[in-house]
Order: sequence, then C-alpha cells, then structure tokens
Amino acid sequence: MPHSSYHETLPQKILILCDFDGTVSVKDTVNRLVRSHCISPEWRFHVKRYLRGDIGSREAYLGVAPLMRMCRQQLEEFVLEHAELDPHFPDFLRWARSRGIDVKIVSDGFEATIRTLFRNHGIEGLEIFANRLIIGEDSKVKIEHPYANPDCGICGTCKLKILESFRSDYDKIILIGDGESDRHAAQNADVVIALKDLWHYCAIKGIPAIRAESFAEVPLLLTRRIEAVTFDMDGTLVDSIDSITDAFNYMFAQLGYPRMTRDQIIRVTSISLMDFVRSFLKPEESEIGIKIFREYYGTIFLQRTTVIPGVREMLDVLNGTATIGIITNKKGRYARILAEHLGLATRMKRIIGAEDGFKAKPSPEMFVEFMDSVSGERETTIYVGDAPIDIESARNAGIDAFAIAGDFFSPEELAVLKPRRILNNISELPKYLSPVV
Repeated sequence: MPHSSYHETLPQKILILCDFDGTVSVKDTVNRLVRSHCISPEWRFHVKRYLRGDIGSREAYLGVAPLMRMCRQQLEEFVLEHAELDPHFPDFLRWARSRGIDVKIVSDGFEATIRTLFRNHGIEGLEIFANRLIIGEDSKVKIEHPYANPDCGICGTCKLKILESFRSDYDKIILIGDGESDRHAAQNADVVIALKDLWHYCAIKGIPAIRAESFAEVPLLLTRRIEAVTFDMDGTLVDSIDSITDAFNYMFAQLGYPRMTRDQIIRVTSISLMDFVRSFLKPEESEIGIKIFREYYGTIFLQRTTVIPGVREMLDVLNGTATIGIITNKKGRYARILAEHLGLATRMKRIIGAEDGFKAKPSPEMFVEFMDSVSGERETTIYVGDAPIDIESARNAGIDAFAIAGDFFSPEELAVLKPRRILNNISELPKYLSPVV
C-alpha cells in the first residue's frame, strides 16, 4: 500500500535575509561610527568617494580603518546612544520562528555593532554575515571582510554571494533591505521587501518588490491573500485616451480654446470631469463645457475605446479567486455601458463611477461603498491603477494600491507616492495576490 506522504505537499523551506543598518536598526550606524572615532579628517575623502560611487565599501573601509581609534567600552556606549532597533523586529522574529522560517542578518556594516545591539535587546540565535571590526588593545582598528566576493571586491559583504550560497538549501529566499548594499541581492531574491532607497531602486530597475515601512508590516504582507481587487478603468483596463482627447478638444474648439495634446490630457484625465473643466475653463463656462464634452463623448466612446492587451487574460486568471470591481471617475453610466460593450461587465461585482451618489476620487467614498457591498476587509482589498490619483485614493480609503507603470507615469514618479507594489504590466497581477509564505 503506498504511503500517503508521497502525495502530500511538503512545507516550503524559507529563508529571510535581513539587512541591518536602516532596516533592523532604523538608523544607519556605519557612517556615524566611522566619523565619531577617526583621529583625522581624512576619513571624509574616503567616504565622499564612496558616496559618489567612485569606490565600493570595501575600499572605503580600507581607507578609514587606519584612521580609527576606539576601545570596547566606546563601542558599547556608541551602540547604546546611536543604534536603534526597529521596535517591531522582535515580534517579527518570533513570528518567523513560529512558522519555521529561518532568519539571518546580512550587513555591509559591522558584526560587533549588530551583536552589541542584539545583546542589549535580548535577541539571540541569529546567524550574522557582516564585516568584522577588530579592536586592538592599543585602540587601533582593523576591518576584515570574511564575506566579500574576491572576484568583485566592491562590497565588504557580498549579499548576493551569501544569497546564492543558500540557494540549494531553501525553496524560497526573501530579502528585506533598504539601501545600496542590497541592490545586487535584490535582483536574485525570490521576493524583495523594500524600504526607503531600495524601494526606489527596484522601481527604476523593474525589480518586483513589496514596499514596507517597518517590520510591523512584514508578517501580514507575506501571509495575506488578496480577496477583493478594485480597478481603475481608463488607462488600467481600457485604452480610452483617444476618445477622451477628441472630446476635450471638441469642447475646447467650441469654446474658443487652443487644443491640448494627447500627452497633456492623459496626465490629468484621472481627475473628475468637473475638476478638469474647472482647471482649464472660465468658471462661467464650466457647465456648458461639461455638456459639450458629454454630448460629443457619448457619440464616440464605444467605437474609440479598446481593452488593454493582457486584461482579458488577467481577468480570466482571477475568475473565482477574488471579488472584482471597477471604481472610476468616469461617469458611472458610461462606465457600465462601456464595460458591457467590451465584455467586462459580467466579471465585475460592482462598477461604481462619478455621479453614482459618491464623491469622486481621491475621496474614499466609492471604495467604502464597494467594500461594504461585498463585505470586503481593508487588509485584503487592493486598488489597481495607473495614475497618482489612484495611489492617493487607495491611501485615503485605507487600502493598498498596486500601481501600473506606463508611458505617461513612470515607475520613478509612482514610487515616490508609495504604492504597495509597482507592476510593469497588468498581466503580472494574479501572481501577487496569493500568500508569499
């Protein structure tokens, strides 16, 4: 008789690699430690070269180590005064250990600083990969790099090499980091939790990442299943910019205004029609402008709007796995007619738009209505959009935004506004709705 265990799915073996300075320690201690314990201002030369990108951290350490003087007591005092543990890290560590997830520290800072801070907070049993700060009896300092990559030599600690050394031992490797020393490892990690500068780097380079502010958010971000997905419409699900551009330029022509380009219009079409008109027309022309726009738009929008490539396939994958809806600043009646015409309506639980009795984005009112109507929870509901107003709207509603970078709003622009994720293509969405661990 075959063993049933042959047919069981074994639990994944997961490793989380955590950066230290700026991540586990909310303050970056390295630069302050160096400048506080150098006997010559020459340290500035080496640090400036490093900050400009002329040299890596390993060469910078080689330059500053001979200039440093300190004793063990001074190190203890420095850590006590300047190193600050993320207050949520101990809870995160307990959570990870309760799930059998291994956590290791990878740092281009100093092992002595890390161990001292951990000892002060009663944290034990963590394997640490970092540079070694050797303090002599004469207070002279040596810096050793046991985890450098001899084939590269840029970083004192090569996090990429460490990550790859564990590749065969784990099913999934997660990196949590915040800065420059995490960049190479981020390109090879299975999952990246990015803070601060690493978040912007990942956005620019197209590296999939989950933005986080602290370890308080990490357990939920790694374990939640997204149960409700709301979509912006124009620019996210459908390409309607030509019809919108034509309608606005028709309105401008009728009222004696100059035309606007397609690119100019697309960057403001996510706001409500009333706000758009108020931005470009005289106050006394607002009502007639809206009337002209809607009458003309109503004659062309069905023929001039198409489904964005990949949307139908993405919705097919989501079918039955999440509650789906549309929240748009397009007039609700137009949105529902268009969704029906394009074959999207039957997939949507609700389609809510302007003039359906709720304030337009960035107000949270349409989102609250949607969540109330589907019994959705904020923690497991997201909004998917392509414009800054979509990120702002999600934030106002207390839900996460997944932003889609495109031709009109770059990843860099969207990253500054801090969505939870940035997608390069909407077809990526389904794989990010399931729990990571």
